[in-house]
Amino acid sequence: MIEIVDNYENYVNGLPELISKSYYKAEFFMQKLGLKHATYYRKLRLKTFTPQEVKLITTLLYPEEVFAKELQKSEEDIKAGKTIDYAEFKEKLRIKYNV
Repeated sequence: MIEIVDNYENYVNGLPELISKSYYKAEFFMQKLGLKHATYYRKLRLKTFTPQEVKLITTLLYPEEVFAKELQKSEEDIKAGKTIDYAEFKEKLRIKYNV
């Protein structure tokens, strides 16, 4: 358990460098996190992002991993038989959007 906490702490401490090396500008992260300029830079400097903010930043930094995880989950759902046929799906959409 201590190792997990240490790994998380190391990750959070490395976030400023990961963010600066990403292709995104600071404004992008501020907008996605819903933070003002001063708050964002204070949290970045002091490394005080909440766990939810760290999770969101991680999904923004590694979108291909999130996509791969979603694909894997979809494949597991298909293998488990958690699917519906196209006609049923189409009818649910029609009801949902009143078309």
